[in-house]
Amino acid sequence: MTTRLERKPSIVFLALWFGLLTGFGEVALLGLRRFVLHRFIFLGQDAAWTVPVADTLCFLVVGLLLALLCRMWPTRFGPAVAAGVLAGLSVFSLLLMYGPLHRAALVLIAVGVGYQTSRLLRPRLEGFLGLARRSFPLLIGFVVLAGGTVRGLKWWTEHRAANARPAPVAGAPNILLIVLDTVRSLNLSLYGYERATTPELDRWAPDAVRFARALSTAPWTLPSHSTMFTGRFPHELSAGWRTPLDSHYPTLAEILEQHGYRTAGFVANAQYCSYETGLARGFSYYEDYPVNPGRILFSSTLGKLVGLSPFFRYRAVRKRAAEVNREFLSWLDRDREPRPFFAFLNYYDAHGPYQPPPPFDQKFGDASRRKELEQLREDAPARRWSPEVIKAAKDAYDGSIAYMDSELGQLFRELDRRGLTQNTLIVVTSDHGEEFGEHGVFWHGNSLYRPSVEVPLVMRLPGAPPVVRVVDHPVSLRDLAATVMEIALPGASYPFPGTSLSRFWSPAPPGSAVVVGVDTLLQEVNYDPGLPSETPVSKGPMRAVVLQGGRMIRRGDGYVELFDFDHDSAETRNLATVPEASAQLDRLRAALKALVPIREAADSARRP
Repeated sequence: MTTRLERKPSIVFLALWFGLLTGFGEVALLGLRRFVLHRFIFLGQDAAWTVPVADTLCFLVVGLLLALLCRMWPTRFGPAVAAGVLAGLSVFSLLLMYGPLHRAALVLIAVGVGYQTSRLLRPRLEGFLGLARRSFPLLIGFVVLAGGTVRGLKWWTEHRAANARPAPVAGAPNILLIVLDTVRSLNLSLYGYERATTPELDRWAPDAVRFARALSTAPWTLPSHSTMFTGRFPHELSAGWRTPLDSHYPTLAEILEQHGYRTAGFVANAQYCSYETGLARGFSYYEDYPVNPGRILFSSTLGKLVGLSPFFRYRAVRKRAAEVNREFLSWLDRDREPRPFFAFLNYYDAHGPYQPPPPFDQKFGDASRRKELEQLREDAPARRWSPEVIKAAKDAYDGSIAYMDSELGQLFRELDRRGLTQNTLIVVTSDHGEEFGEHGVFWHGNSLYRPSVEVPLVMRLPGAPPVVRVVDHPVSLRDLAATVMEIALPGASYPFPGTSLSRFWSPAPPGSAVVVGVDTLLQEVNYDPGLPSETPVSKGPMRAVVLQGGRMIRRGDGYVELFDFDHDSAETRNLATVPEASAQLDRLRAALKALVPIREAADSARRP
């Protein structure tokens, strides 16, 4: 005879209870990792409530299945067995957060826990179910409280910042910093690329200043953005693969807030541009992780497991450029305070896996095998990509750039419609580039060759266009913070090192003269165990320096490459062993040593 406890609602209720309990267990472990171990969790602040919700949904599906089995075979699948299965699933979910454990070991541990839980609960089932029923409202209340607290803190932060701002400087322009994540200048028609990837920028740029040879300071997101915001080189900052940007140096947003600007950030790279990286410091309003069904589901470990394919997960949770625009324009229309704004927009569509939306997915190349090639890209290590896969990847990459360019055109037209263009400094750049096997290297963050660090940089100044429209002089994004301050608040003091790029369109712009120190450009990248072992950075920290027409790359093992920066943009010929280049190599070594105090023993051992 079926008892009341063996009815379907009891098993479903147990699934909901275990799901909530598991979710809060995950939240506790995430908090330990974030605030005690100081590790990135790559989840938004809403994780405090989205993780329990996601786990509850996953457990609900399992509970419905268990209830069906109980109905079909009531003598074998009762509430005690269901509780054991759910307890095992809970342990499995929590252990998934500990990466070193093999999946087979997780399954064995979960099965053991589930079996013992079922055995222990069988004679105590009535009391256990009563405990679950009494605690269930508390768990629901915690979810509601967590959601309300997160949203309330965001509102309070923005409200408090608005009340604390001083009066702005009269006539100060708006500032719009747009970062096209992972976009190398090599693939922009604005920079001479044969494909029409940036028709909107092509039309917009004639009234702006375009820097023909701009270099980021790092080949990946966090240190590059940190440099743009602080004017500091990566080796001066705490920002790393596993550590955020700390508060040692002030950011551009903080200084502009102190001068009366309202500040906001809208980022699509929700990993290395999120609030936990430190880049949100100084912004009174910051949108990183969107709250949508995909993000909620994949916030939990079980949710990530459901989306087995990383490609599928990216498609479900990626924030498109159009959404970044909507967030920014919505904030702009909502916050009509009569004071200038500093807004930071990060577009992520060109980051792998490259997934341009229709019709841009078919803009370049043959899309008939795109699905097959996408799966191949996902499964095969980049070093084994076939020429066909590389072509498909570049086609999709170019399509992604074209999509972002179209959204930039929409954004510029909206700014025109609101009458904001004439009094807004608009900066369009990228944090780093991308490699497609040009030096046997793919993706980014693992070398310092020019495809990884040469980026677009275009500035449209408030007021009349400058006389100088194209700057061929090599420049660094390190000077961006000083440049913004010099243009927006001339005469104001600021703590950013570097030299304003406004020197190139000043009444007496510099000619071809190179100033050692000012024009010494540095790029850096550190090794992380998570990076592929066969890449250049696997030998240790890498540094590159540009000065007086030469570019030197120094690997962690001391191996040196020297390239003609002005005439060998593809970096095809290593001049480090050419006797005639020894004087230039010595100058670059000295310049690197002056910028980065490093031990040169290994370098000297390999000196040609």
